[in-house]
Amino acid sequence: MDPERHLSSAAPPPGMGAPVVPDGGEALLSFDLRRYFDALRRYVWVVLAIVAIAITGAVIYTQRQPKVYEARASVQIEPRLPDLLGQGQDLLSTGGGTGGAGLDYYKQQRQILSSYKITRQTVEQNQLYLKVLDEHERADLEVKDQIDLATRKVQHAITVKYPDQDRIMYVTVRNENAGLAAEIANAHVDSYVEYTKGQLTDDTLSASNVLTLEFEKAEKSLRDAEADLYKFQKDKDLLAVSLEDRQSMVSSNITAFTNKVNEARARQIEIGAKLDRMKAASNMDVLESPVLLMSESASFEALRAQYYAERNRLKELAKPFGTKHPDYQAQAAKVDDLLEALQAETRRMVAAVGEQHKAAVMSEQRLLGELDKATKEALALGPDIATYNDKLRKKKSLEDRYNLLRNRLAASDLTGSMNRHLNTSYAKGLDRALVPTAPVSPSMRINVAAAGVFSLFVGLGVVLLIVFLDRSVKSTADAQQAAGVPVLGVIPIISDDELPRDDDRARDLYVHEHPTSAVAECCRSLRTNILFSAAERQFKTIVVSSANEREGKTTSVIYLGTTMAQSVEGHQRVLLVDTDMRRPRLHASTGVPRGKGLSNLILGDNDYDEVIKTTAIPNLYILPCGPLPPNPAELLMTKRFGVVLEELAQRFDRIILDSPPIGAVTDAVVLSKQCDGVILVAQAGKTLRDELKRAARQIRDVGGITYGVIVNAIDDSAKGYYYYGGGYYGYRAEPEETSS
Repeated sequence: MDPERHLSSAAPPPGMGAPVVPDGGEALLSFDLRRYFDALRRYVWVVLAIVAIAITGAVIYTQRQPKVYEARASVQIEPRLPDLLGQGQDLLSTGGGTGGAGLDYYKQQRQILSSYKITRQTVEQNQLYLKVLDEHERADLEVKDQIDLATRKVQHAITVKYPDQDRIMYVTVRNENAGLAAEIANAHVDSYVEYTKGQLTDDTLSASNVLTLEFEKAEKSLRDAEADLYKFQKDKDLLAVSLEDRQSMVSSNITAFTNKVNEARARQIEIGAKLDRMKAASNMDVLESPVLLMSESASFEALRAQYYAERNRLKELAKPFGTKHPDYQAQAAKVDDLLEALQAETRRMVAAVGEQHKAAVMSEQRLLGELDKATKEALALGPDIATYNDKLRKKKSLEDRYNLLRNRLAASDLTGSMNRHLNTSYAKGLDRALVPTAPVSPSMRINVAAAGVFSLFVGLGVVLLIVFLDRSVKSTADAQQAAGVPVLGVIPIISDDELPRDDDRARDLYVHEHPTSAVAECCRSLRTNILFSAAERQFKTIVVSSANEREGKTTSVIYLGTTMAQSVEGHQRVLLVDTDMRRPRLHASTGVPRGKGLSNLILGDNDYDEVIKTTAIPNLYILPCGPLPPNPAELLMTKRFGVVLEELAQRFDRIILDSPPIGAVTDAVVLSKQCDGVILVAQAGKTLRDELKRAARQIRDVGGITYGVIVNAIDDSAKGYYYYGGGYYGYRAEPEETSS
């Protein structure tokens, strides 16, 4: 049979053995829709039962509730007087409008309609306490207490609505008596209309009084602000010249002086550079010095021309007369005098440029002084400007407030006068409440729908919460995500019908005794995946471990060794080494003695043929652990163990080491450094994802290589998604044995 036909869908492609997640990390908030959908399918009857119970309860509850009727009356609120002045606008600041003060006004009227005062007036004037309260409630209560109790009940039953913002409010009353509901609604509207009569005049008068007080305060504040501003202008000498003009003059002076300072500084730099060059040139020969080129003196040019003329004459006298002749001597003295005159003229020119430089420096300093003076004047003017502007703004604000209050006071007085002559009200009843014929509560449809929707969400939430809180490995995707390495294969669960629960040896030899079973087929796929993953690297010594005990590690070792020994590619000698020196089990499952084994070889025994045992499975050999040492981890870290492992590698084609769980001891971590790679075993429904992640990280931390994960106890009845079923696979839950 071609082994490639058995490649598991969860296995990596050929040649892939490295982790797919470098840090082995797992998303903290992973959300697998398939897992939740599968859980919903499994618990759908629970959800439906919750919904059915909730709907039944809602039906029973609704049928037992008393019927409630609702009556509605409307009232029109119109805070607007006739437009006697022809201005086309409300004379009350609170009137009309759909925003601002208008909304606040109607909100206030709505609160008045719902108030205790108006409700008590309704109850008292219509003696509703005799209808609202039964004889038992009125017993032992005085009339005022009966009115108070009835008022609170009626107030609780009344609802005022303002739905369309159109100056029409609706008073709705709910009561078990339909006629009483309509009576209360109409009576309450009448009480409100009566209350509003005369309120417009009283409100206008109160507003006028308040406006008068505010107007007097505003007038006094305005006069004080004007006097304060005048005093400030007088103290700062700002009556003749305004503060703005003075500020403009100071700004102009600063700008002018700044320009002058820049010009003076540029001239100073220019003259200074010329002076430095002339001083340097003055130390040279006066005839060769470039100071002649920098000079603008006509006398210097005349002296130089005369000097050259006299020097030429001196040369002419030297030919016929010689240097001792009196004429020659006189001419030489004359040439020397001219040279000295040239040198003196050079010194004079340098001194003149120096005086120009001093004058430029002094000019710049005086201009800086004037600029500093103007700047200080501007800075001194700054606080005055701020104070002046503040006082001016205060005066302007008070003046605006004064004009506004004066206009409002005039309008209020006029409105009050018209109200006194008209004696009108801003509210009137619109539609009377009719006796309702059908109850509005309870609603069977709404209650049943609400109960159904709520219970459905509760049921779904419970199922999703159960799945979310379950952190165990449920599928190959969970294992791969947690460990950060590919899943090499899966081993299905063996049902109780096929295998007795308590027979460990029969379970461990199941693949050998049932070579055509689904479990054996999956193990051959696992073998093929491992061989493909090791195609480009050495993969001779394999450590098989798990995060915790009782997760099917030893059984997976035997299955893997059996399928490798039975490989159709050729006879491979496979050795299973029991490195679990705390709870060894390989010898019991394969039926070999444990008297001598790995511990003897590590301690110096070289008789390999004696300690290595054959099994009933061809090409499969067992090296039991031997006597249990007190320090297994230290024993596996010795150099002697490495020598033993090298010797075994020469004798066998594949060596599979059954190591203790990583979560319990460090033996597997120690072995990962001395072998080619590690394969982790996870049991579906038992191994927690965090534990598997921690085990893979421990191996990576010491530099070991994890080639993949084997997921066992997979329930293959779940199509496309594996869950741990109701059968039993892996370790039994039994008390821990203490190693000797």
